[in-house]
Formats: sequence, structure tokens, C-alpha cells
Amino acid sequence: MGLDEVVSLAGDGRAGPFEFRFEYQGVVFQVVAGPADQGTNMKFRAILGDLPYTAEDPAARKNAAMILYAASKVLGGRVRLSERQHVMLVDEIWVAEPMTPVLLLSQAAKLLVQAKPYLELLAFYVRPPLAA
Repeated sequence: MGLDEVVSLAGDGRAGPFEFRFEYQGVVFQVVAGPADQGTNMKFRAILGDLPYTAEDPAARKNAAMILYAASKVLGGRVRLSERQHVMLVDEIWVAEPMTPVLLLSQAAKLLVQAKPYLELLAFYVRPPLAA
């Protein structure tokens, strides 16, 4: 979704959730945002890729797992491994401000800035899923 669509949709006063996607370094991020308790609730989700199998590349699996552990520790569990061995970035935040295009984009950018070093390191070992 482009900036024009965010601006046109986020500020229209709808009471329900607002969903959009954006791409960063080949990874698609999904965001669901909506008004909540005199503020805005935002949920971020991205599948960064799959943890390599040990049989494929034991060193890549070990390195990816070490990066995943460090990222999870530093980012408070926002980077995690799913039951299906998907490396994921998930976050849910509440902001005491009304939902506006500026808020949506600034919070998305804030998450990316915090996660960027780990996303870049993981990219050496974990490939983003192919677009459907």
C-alpha cells in the first residue's frame, strides 16, 4: 500500500480496524491498526523466512539461531521462531494518540529501525518467503 492510500484511508474516521502491508528488504509486513481506549492499537507481523534445516546447512542454522536468540533477547521477544520453523517479527503496541497516517508510518518506521541490525544479519541465513 502506498502513502496516498494510507493517508486517504487512515484519516477517514472509521471505527473498525485498518489493515495495510508494506515491504522492506523483500519481506512483507502486515499491520492491523485501530482505535482502542482513547488511543491506537497496532499489530505488526512479518515472516522473515524459514530457519535452515540442519541437513541443508548446519552452520547456517546455527548462525541464524544465534542471531534469532540475540534479537529476541534485545527486542523483547518480538523476533521469534514459530512451531513451523518460520522466523517471525511480531509486535503489538498501544499508543495514547488517535490513529493518523503520521502515527501509522512513524510507528512502522520505529519498529524497523529497532529491528534493522537483526534483519540484516538474519538475511544472510534466512531468505524471505516467495511472493504468492
